[in-house]
Amino acid sequence: MTTDVPDWRIYERVAACFEIDVAGMDMSVTPNALLMGSISRVNRQIDILVDARWEDGIERRIIYDAKRRHRKIDVKDVESFEGMMRDVRANRGVIICSGGWTAAAESRAAQIIDIRLMTVEEAEHLDHAASDDCPNCRNTSRKQRGIVFWDGQLSLPLTGWAVIFTGKCDTCRSFAFWCWDCGEKVVVPDDESYECGCERIWFTEMNADEVLFIVRVENGEIPLDRRPLR
Repeated sequence: MTTDVPDWRIYERVAACFEIDVAGMDMSVTPNALLMGSISRVNRQIDILVDARWEDGIERRIIYDAKRRHRKIDVKDVESFEGMMRDVRANRGVIICSGGWTAAAESRAAQIIDIRLMTVEEAEHLDHAASDDCPNCRNTSRKQRGIVFWDGQLSLPLTGWAVIFTGKCDTCRSFAFWCWDCGEKVVVPDDESYECGCERIWFTEMNADEVLFIVRVENGEIPLDRRPLR
């Protein structure tokens, strides 16, 4: 993981690694996501956004809030988070904290919010092999440089079966791919395309509701991942 970044940012990234490790392949995990609030009409920053990878709807949306601090989570923290859930239309929410929580906070969380404890010691011993420094952010300061989280391992029928990893940067929010056939590992910003050594073309396609990450091959185009805008 990148060094010289704030402790709270490292904690968020560790939480993202944990979620990526347990999420199924039909779910897409986006760290440091931005979504337009349906009520507030302003962009809401979400520590970790989990959505269905290929489905159009948002019925399975989960948002995470990673709180790296010493004091316990209280009722006001839970109520504030529940308000953000309504604003971004998440059906479930998870608060990950390092300082524990009060009994009242646990009662207020009830059915739609989970509260989980992740200690700093656990974070320090996590294997970060599921992430890489983002080459698209290399010209920024080290504190602002992003990490690509590999949240998807896909086996695609491309001239035989090909193993593809997909991921997203938590700073520039660009898509990335890791093609095991030619070994290339590249971040592809939204306004660019890239042809890897396998002569596959990787690019994004935007519409009013989402951003699709697509690979173009001889037989057509295959959507690999989606970033919702709703």
